[in-house]
Amino acid sequence: MTAKVLAIGLAALCGAAGAASACQKHSAPVFQDNFKNADPGWGQPDNVAAFTQQGLVLTPPVSGSAWRSNANQSMAQGDCCIEVQSPASLPTPADEDAVGAVGVWFWGQDMQNFYTATITLDGKASIDLLNHGIWQAVVPPAPAPSVKTAPGDINEIEIVTNGNRAAFYVNGTLVATITGRPPANGGAPGVYGESGPRGTIWVFPQVALY
Repeated sequence: MTAKVLAIGLAALCGAAGAASACQKHSAPVFQDNFKNADPGWGQPDNVAAFTQQGLVLTPPVSGSAWRSNANQSMAQGDCCIEVQSPASLPTPADEDAVGAVGVWFWGQDMQNFYTATITLDGKASIDLLNHGIWQAVVPPAPAPSVKTAPGDINEIEIVTNGNRAAFYVNGTLVATITGRPPANGGAPGVYGESGPRGTIWVFPQVALY
């Protein structure tokens, strides 16, 4: 999407790490979930978010966005690393306009004020801020060679925060750092996805918070 579209936000968080993880940390997560028996903090499943044996399935509205976050967790000084699987079939080009972006939802104050660190399947990465309901580019979309772009690929997207600083990693490679305006308690972390005009379904097999 040339302009991000605000659609649906539902309360919940991040959780679970894989054996071959590229995350900056690999042990002792403070919260994790592979969604086979989803933590209640994610809220109830609905037509936007479902908990399956494959992971959290996020179905944003067509040409819109959706997310899940968990106010019981904090990104004041934390590491949220998610796995997301790309759709099995992709258009050409598989850019943000056609497919949408996907990634980590963080430093959330409420449903009108939060940050996202996302990738697109044409191999780009960006950080955006929703400020009082208006999208602002913090790190504009730029090529990120570490993004896996093939249909069905799994990307690991990670935000590591320390106070008002955040580092953005894709598959273990640092792609951006920012200084931002987190809420006093660090805000809740979560997952975020967008949909193209034909509809996009994202699967998050596992997520971890360290």
